[in-house]
Amino acid sequence: MLIADYAGLTNHFNIGAVMEKGIALVGGGQAPVQKYWKMLMNDYIVTGKFDPTIILSHRFALDEFADIYKAFNDKKGGILKVFVETKHSFARAEGTPALTSVKKAVGEGSY
Repeated sequence: MLIADYAGLTNHFNIGAVMEKGIALVGGGQAPVQKYWKMLMNDYIVTGKFDPTIILSHRFALDEFADIYKAFNDKKGGILKVFVETKHSFARAEGTPALTSVKKAVGEGSY
């Protein structure tokens, strides 16, 4: 399930138009990630060819979810690639954003 606003193209595909028409997309299978995981980690992450920390812009607590989505929708605070922390989340990895509040991220007293 996709939850967000898709007004433009996603990988050269107009996903917003598909969603507005209520068309269901069904996957045809799953990539065997486990088969290549160790090789990918050693060849790309460990060597520094790819920095996975670039995929996150913010880290917020789950209880701020409504405000997170509102800020994303309003395009405030650069909130684009968010990790939502729950009680089951692992500790923050080095180089990733620290836990913050939406109010602080958008620079407003209340949101």
